Amino acid sequence: MANLVRSLRKVGQPVSRATSRFYSNHSGGLPREADVVIIGGGSIGSSTLYHLQKEGVNAVLLERHQLTAGTTWHSAGMLWRLRPSDADIELNAYSRDMCKKLAQETEIESWTENGGLFVAKNAERLAEYKRFAETGRYFDIESQVLSPAEVKQVHPLLRVDDVYGGIYSPGDGTIDPTSITNAYAKAARKLGGGIYENVGVTAVETEVYTTAGGSQTRRILGVRTSTGERIATSTVVNACGAWANEIAEMAGVEIPLMAMKHAMVLTEPIEGMHSGLPNVRDHDLSVYLKTQGDSMALGGYEQNPEFWPDVDPQFSFGLFELDWDTFGQNLDGHMQRCPVVETIGIKSTVCGPESFTPDHKPLMGPHPGLRGLYHACGFNSMGLMLGGGVGRELTKWILTGSPEVDLFSFDCARFHPDSVSDAKWVKDRTHESYAKTYAIVFPQDEALAGRGSRKSPLYDELMARGCVYQARHGFERPGWFDCTSGGDQAIKEYDYYGAYADGAWRLAVDGMTEVPSHTEHKYLDLVEGELTFGWPASHNTVAEECRAAREGVAIFDQSYFGKFFVSGPEADKAMQYLCGADMENKQPGSVTYTPLCNVRGGVEADLTLTKLEDQTGKNYYYVAAGGNTATKDLAWIRNVLDDKGFCAQVEDRSASMALISVQGPYSRRLLQSLISSGQSLDDEALPFSEGRWLDIAGHRLLALRLTFVGELGYELHVPSESAVAVYRAVREAGELLSREQGIPVRDAGYRAIDSLSAEKNLRHWHADLSNRDTPLEAGIGFTVLSKLKRTGEGAPDFLGRAALELQRAQGLKRKLVCLVLERDDVLLHGSETLLRDGRPVGYVRSTAYGHTIKRSIAYGYVDCPESEPKITNTWLEAGNWQVGDKGTDHAARLSLKAPFDPQNNRVKGRYPEQVSEGSN
Repeated sequence: MANLVRSLRKVGQPVSRATSRFYSNHSGGLPREADVVIIGGGSIGSSTLYHLQKEGVNAVLLERHQLTAGTTWHSAGMLWRLRPSDADIELNAYSRDMCKKLAQETEIESWTENGGLFVAKNAERLAEYKRFAETGRYFDIESQVLSPAEVKQVHPLLRVDDVYGGIYSPGDGTIDPTSITNAYAKAARKLGGGIYENVGVTAVETEVYTTAGGSQTRRILGVRTSTGERIATSTVVNACGAWANEIAEMAGVEIPLMAMKHAMVLTEPIEGMHSGLPNVRDHDLSVYLKTQGDSMALGGYEQNPEFWPDVDPQFSFGLFELDWDTFGQNLDGHMQRCPVVETIGIKSTVCGPESFTPDHKPLMGPHPGLRGLYHACGFNSMGLMLGGGVGRELTKWILTGSPEVDLFSFDCARFHPDSVSDAKWVKDRTHESYAKTYAIVFPQDEALAGRGSRKSPLYDELMARGCVYQARHGFERPGWFDCTSGGDQAIKEYDYYGAYADGAWRLAVDGMTEVPSHTEHKYLDLVEGELTFGWPASHNTVAEECRAAREGVAIFDQSYFGKFFVSGPEADKAMQYLCGADMENKQPGSVTYTPLCNVRGGVEADLTLTKLEDQTGKNYYYVAAGGNTATKDLAWIRNVLDDKGFCAQVEDRSASMALISVQGPYSRRLLQSLISSGQSLDDEALPFSEGRWLDIAGHRLLALRLTFVGELGYELHVPSESAVAVYRAVREAGELLSREQGIPVRDAGYRAIDSLSAEKNLRHWHADLSNRDTPLEAGIGFTVLSKLKRTGEGAPDFLGRAALELQRAQGLKRKLVCLVLERDDVLLHGSETLLRDGRPVGYVRSTAYGHTIKRSIAYGYVDCPESEPKITNTWLEAGNWQVGDKGTDHAARLSLKAPFDPQNNRVKGRYPEQVSEGSN
């Protein structure tokens, strides 16, 4: 692993000396260099060290106090495998397995399998639990849906007269935080890992360097410690929990992490309580009851948490005095669920620091813009149950550039830099995610905090037309249009759900006395109409938006897309290596859909590249990337170009451009009437998957003939300052078309895009396409086959080629399938089980209701059975298919092609006779 260590420059800095002790196979002081330096000796840091050592990496762990001294030692340690996220399920299950494995390796027991019990107070909550159980069915997690009486049998101390039902997972349990950390440490030491306690980091050294393409960026050089010594390294892991901002600041970066005071209390012994009773979560009361021998540990998530702004670096094994007014709302829930709590004494209180993030997910992976800095922090009280899996995946991330599990929901690049640098955005979103920790995870829920920070140039224009916005990547994108709102559906200033109408001192904001709650909030009313596992209130509205796209014209504002330009002497060479698609001999004006693969062949991004030519005849490329992944995609492209030494550079133009997509049978007629530069939009002048510079309403823009809804359509990539004028011109032409010919023309949002694209078998990254899925598995093998078929001396190399060649030769062991439900009255929401002949073979990765075909559509990867050498269409077609949802198996039909317009006639402008005139 010596290649991980780059050449280093020396940086002198005054340091303080402290007595240190270390546990390792080394003698003397600190090593002068290491492949990886892990900062933080909790469960995450120790797990990461162990997994790096397993791979033969020369890694060291530095802890300025003692192992577990930060947030680990006082963790509750409950592990639940039934989760709303497949990534959580996989990582938690692995952590559970590691507890058992390490017990054998180290003779340190850390696992108690006392089971886990969820208690529901209403039908919607039980429906969510049944969804968890359904997903667990594929992952082979034993669980039982319980009646109130059965809940009482499992845990006799619970009150159940107000309980609707529950779910019990006997294989869940409790991790002892100190024991698991010591187990990882002991196992890592056996493998040669160095663990140094009482050694703090005083500086993270970086340098600015110039890439081959001429761009300036930074990289890690080493760390300086409180002992006065320096460790040269190219890779630093920030595993400092509530203190992670301190390391980030040393490195000159920002992360969206807030420290809070988080509490639980331990009761006196309770008659009838014993270690065999399961841990309990009552999400509706926002509390948990943890089994602690003959006592209970009681905790939860209050609505008015107290922030800890001035994080003390010397807070070792420290606790705060419990504020009973804050904790009181939790205690009320405990007494309701377990009445004996009201009569029993409190033995001790545990109020310690914990780190929380704006979406209640960890911060993991490489920091964009600083090569070699990795984060493993912000675990939102979930570090122990995620710790084993996190250590495994972070090790793969460091060594190969990507984890093997889809961890985009953990990736620190999921946040836009503008959001991270906005302190109010971070605090407000972090409060909301904390307060909603135990809320039902409805697929269409929307945040109220941190809204309006990033906007399209069309934001106000669309708001006046009834746009109900969604927040993605900090950006306000259209969700759907409520034509009855009259423009009064704007998102109001965040009011913390009224939690700080009294006691705003908990927010730790100088001068803030109270935050009154809103008496009326139209946007919240609209969102609450979507919070159901049944038909949402917007269902018919979205149906009309889809109808406009299929029968007339739909106008989408997709300005939140990432928009990058790649240029330089080796731009062609760089794009040919970066992309799975064959970019050789592409002509200027061509538009190519391509995956960007990692070394395992998994898809790190899927996007479109438009090849352009400047005034001197040099080629450059315009990249349009998904808005939710724009920061990650930009970092990936820059890193690959840097690693390969291409003389090419990437410019981010996302904020200076808008994207207006005009889709539908009559889109060409509508836009043709607006072109003021004389070009034609007919098939010969602008074929599908090509682009042209042209003027609309006097404004220069790049028009691409593309669609993500399966219709004749055009994307207008417009300078931000021209966006409103171009949009108004399109709307006026559309209104004329509607008025004179009765053709439906309307604004539409991403809810319609979800439906329309599902009908057309189109991929959504981080849903049915991810870093763990190859193009061949995902049904987009056509994007890479041209390159793979080119063999021999002149075969083009590209990132992921070797892995894809091997997979193509061996055949697929898993494959994405599309299932369409037979019934028209069942709505799916994701993570349901896919069954072939009654046997679970996969789970739903993405789903939408197809408003045109009037059926729910499900996409998911199915596993190859041991009886088959590889998955084939013959094997797929031979089975009877069902989708398991909340305990019911729904009949479904396999669709090997798109459920709607499988021949792609509409994309080509070929329509039935009644609308054929519109496409001319």
